[in-house]
Amino acid sequence: MLKRLLGAQWLAIGIVGAVSFVLSIFVARQLGPEAFGVYAQAVSLGALLSILIDGGFGKLLMRETVRVSPSLETHGEFLHRYAYGHALSVMAVLAFLVVVNPLAPHWPTLLATVGAFGAVVLANFSMAILRGQGRLMRDALWQIGGRLLTAFFVIVALWFGAGSPWVILVAQCVGTFVFLIILMRRGWIAPKLRIPRAVYATALPLVWLELATVAYFRADMLLFETAGVPKADIGSYGVAFRLIEAFLLLASPVGLLLFRRFRLDSGVTTDAVLRQVMRFAAFAGAIGLLVFFAAQPLADMFFQTVFGKGFALSADCFRILSLMLVFALANGVLGQGVLALGSERFYAWTATVAAIVNILGNLVLMPEYGVWAAAWMTVITEAVLSVGLSGALFGAWKKCRYAK
Repeated sequence: MLKRLLGAQWLAIGIVGAVSFVLSIFVARQLGPEAFGVYAQAVSLGALLSILIDGGFGKLLMRETVRVSPSLETHGEFLHRYAYGHALSVMAVLAFLVVVNPLAPHWPTLLATVGAFGAVVLANFSMAILRGQGRLMRDALWQIGGRLLTAFFVIVALWFGAGSPWVILVAQCVGTFVFLIILMRRGWIAPKLRIPRAVYATALPLVWLELATVAYFRADMLLFETAGVPKADIGSYGVAFRLIEAFLLLASPVGLLLFRRFRLDSGVTTDAVLRQVMRFAAFAGAIGLLVFFAAQPLADMFFQTVFGKGFALSADCFRILSLMLVFALANGVLGQGVLALGSERFYAWTATVAAIVNILGNLVLMPEYGVWAAAWMTVITEAVLSVGLSGALFGAWKKCRYAK
């Protein structure tokens, strides 16, 4: 059963990734470099806005579906409605700000971005509940179906000559809303706009965590511009980092399964959960270490064969970045354990410290050392996160011991 669930999730990741890649080629060819640059910026902005629209309710719905926290026992049945209420409220505020802002030269694109990514968030709420229920195979099928449906609407728009980024984003928005209608065919969720303080108090650290994670994971690509790093070096680093992201993406379904297991077991005995977390974290770190050792002799051949001789620097960057997998894969397990035990506030603080370390280190070192500074700071940041998460679990272990 476990192999089927993981296989379904990995198949979904592969199909969704492949469809997105092919679709980006068609969109780029249709729009041209300048308009595609606007589209790419809109997509990057949409990823940030989706965190605000989600408001932490995606993770909260998944967690509380597995096992309701004592602090939310009286609100558990309304969480989906609260999530909708928050998302629609934020979307309305963002849309209003776009419309009334006279300085926005691309307001149709911004408005379409809010709609497109807001619709994705609304659909993801239902998907989060499926993951919390452990129905990962159905979740994988919905992921594939949703991506194919939105791709169909974008292709139709391209077929009819769409030449502006906002038209592409509107097509994505329409496709996602059609998917949402199919997903919610058995009953729509009526949003509740008055959300109790206790619910927001629980969701806020999860939003904070998402923002801090984006900050330390993406900051280097933004800081390259201010540090004057050569474009060719940035491109080589970006290619190497894409491969790192692929490893982390493949590990994400395992994290979903472990979170559900940890969350269910945390209702019985915290001590047993902590032992499981540390055992799985050690195993994940060992896999990262194997990738690091394999990268040393094989990186040159891989990058020059796949991307060409012009990407020799990517191989050198990947040799360093692969070391971060030792910590990052372990952090994937440690983080799921911390979230399962309800210590999301500590996780958010730890991620914030990691983000500060990453940004300050890059600001100081990047002007002189360029991509090498970014690569080593990425490794150091994940190591800092590992120490913080291990400390959180150690604190939970001591609390469990004293309780006995």
